[in-house]
Amino acid sequence: MIDQLLTALRSGQVEPLLAPDAVLVCDGGGHVAAPLHPVRDAAEIARLLTLHCTAPWADLSVEDANSNQAIVVRRAGLTQAVLCADGTDLRVTHLWLILNPAKLATWNQQLQG
Repeated sequence: MIDQLLTALRSGQVEPLLAPDAVLVCDGGGHVAAPLHPVRDAAEIARLLTLHCTAPWADLSVEDANSNQAIVVRRAGLTQAVLCADGTDLRVTHLWLILNPAKLATWNQQLQG
């Protein structure tokens, strides 16, 4: 599933991969502009993922996050976001977008260590 989401992000075609009842939860930690409540609209989810994960500078990779695969977004080698997803073989139903700099600091320390 994560590979299909990565392909969708790179092609700009995220919305067709989302289930009609998909839910996105963002964690900005109060330091990054992010929705405070779960987002339940596929078009809005696609817009937010495009905003945070597909900027021209974004370097996307699939990596392990808590024993699951996730999409890691980096800029100049520093982690900017981690996107986790769950769903069926056909559609993404749940997404978690970690933008909180305090939580991403661990990812950046791993790179330096």
